[in-house]
Amino acid sequence: MNVRSELKNEAYKLTLLNGEVKDGFSGGERDPLRMVAGRGDIAVFQLLLSDDEDFCVNVGKEAFFSQRGMIETLRVGFDFPFPVKVHIEGMVKVNDSFSAADILLDTDTAEYSAGDHAAVFFGCEIGRDAEPGEYTGKITVYAGRMFEDERVVAERTVSLKVYPFTYPEPGKGKFYLDLWQHSSNIARHADVKMWSPEHFSVIKNYLESLAALGQKALTIVVTEVPWNGQRCYDDKIHLGNLFEYSIVHVKKDKKGSFVYDFSDMQRYIDIGRECGICDEISLYGLINIWGNDEAGFNKLAPDYPDGIRLRYFDEASGEYRYAHSAKEIDEYIKALEQYFVSTGQIDIVRVAADEPGDVDAFRKSLSHLASVAPAFKYKAAINHASFIGEFGKEIYDFAPHIGCLSKEYAKIAEYKRKMTGKRFIWYVCCGPEYPNTFIASPLTESYFIGVITSYFKLDGFLRWDYTVWSEDPRKDVNIKEWPAGDSNFVYPGYDGRPLLSLRYYALMRGIRIFELLEAYRNKCGEDKYNAAVGKVVRMKDIGNYYVENAEGECSLVPADDIMSPDHCDYSSMIETALADM
Repeated sequence: MNVRSELKNEAYKLTLLNGEVKDGFSGGERDPLRMVAGRGDIAVFQLLLSDDEDFCVNVGKEAFFSQRGMIETLRVGFDFPFPVKVHIEGMVKVNDSFSAADILLDTDTAEYSAGDHAAVFFGCEIGRDAEPGEYTGKITVYAGRMFEDERVVAERTVSLKVYPFTYPEPGKGKFYLDLWQHSSNIARHADVKMWSPEHFSVIKNYLESLAALGQKALTIVVTEVPWNGQRCYDDKIHLGNLFEYSIVHVKKDKKGSFVYDFSDMQRYIDIGRECGICDEISLYGLINIWGNDEAGFNKLAPDYPDGIRLRYFDEASGEYRYAHSAKEIDEYIKALEQYFVSTGQIDIVRVAADEPGDVDAFRKSLSHLASVAPAFKYKAAINHASFIGEFGKEIYDFAPHIGCLSKEYAKIAEYKRKMTGKRFIWYVCCGPEYPNTFIASPLTESYFIGVITSYFKLDGFLRWDYTVWSEDPRKDVNIKEWPAGDSNFVYPGYDGRPLLSLRYYALMRGIRIFELLEAYRNKCGEDKYNAAVGKVVRMKDIGNYYVENAEGECSLVPADDIMSPDHCDYSSMIETALADM
């Protein structure tokens, strides 16, 4: 046997291209690996392992025997001054020729063929009351076959410098994180009945993982399939049921009166509050409903300005039906508004619109909603800054796409300056290629999300994709034409708990970078702030991120012209700020 081991920093991602490891062992094998952190932080690093014969990696303490026979087991032991989360990293297929590590597996063991590379994730949790200072940790790799006594085959050390700065508790900082939840998809993959006690138990697991990131908003779908299942019916290759259903139950009693049951919706909100997600209740399905007449997703109520799909049970006939008149829809919307008013929650409710494209159509829908339910406030993910000017009075939260932010930044910044009390966050989705959070994206791009949110003085970040999965995401996460990983940050565990990912922790790092930079700017001023941020922001004007050709088509400038790809630059920026705080 010939065991190889090497420590890697938190931004490392094991990747395979045509079956060959890309950026594997560097040969330097420098020890110790040096890390810096604040209090209340998580210091992440990785261990890369390989052997020239079949082997197993074990990060636990239980015995393991392989069906392959007498293969070597490499057990990873660790000694740290702080609690440590340890996971074997699972590979995810990007396409037929490319795969990358992403899933943090909950199982303690995994088997590999001769020459394969295994990556192990370490997350060192620094307490909020930790003493600042220098710390050292050790990783030991033991080898043993069958009933042999183990022997040490590798030792690696890490050093950790903890600075006095204390990060805000998750959800208590300034960064406004809005990752959408897809509860119906969660139920399907957990194999539980929707809105059952078992479903809510699973939902809590996912909301807890979101709260640990600092999530601020709860996603509540209140009519049927507002996104048409993202047209999942068009894709016959990458299968995935993406339909999201209403959490509100509606019936018409035998006297012809509508009765609304908001209890499951409130249960979701209460669980979110228990987890610490209590800044916003986002309602989807009331405005800018996506349509597709050819596929049957047409407008049901001719006299209503939007394509709302309100399903109810008719007690008299025993049938489920859909509302086909504005009167029925208005009655429901009014009841929904009054529920939030009567329960004292209306101030944090936002009726959300996803990428409205037609100003006139949106104006009609918005005006009608406002006349029916005047207490509602609105938010919108937008692609054109003109929507801010058109709807600046009604909309309280704007989320421009990065393309819109780049092409119209001066206009958006002026709107933000004038519209005090409004929230301006930004988003990416299936594009652009960078900066983004795809599986193929360097993890440093997630760090950059926090950097540019601070640098361009925005309030936070939105993405649609926390729990949208293909039919078997742990085997193939691809859905439709979207880049792999566009639709999720976590994976469904077999026990109803989310499996976290390298990208989850990279986004966590980006959010903490934002909180550190904001505190640094407030304490040390713009000059020092700009010098620190300048280590990673290469293009200072976001308006130059896109270039336009003669035909009016836009494309991004090269990634390295926009941001540093080097983890060392981010580490240097972080330590510069930590040292002055």
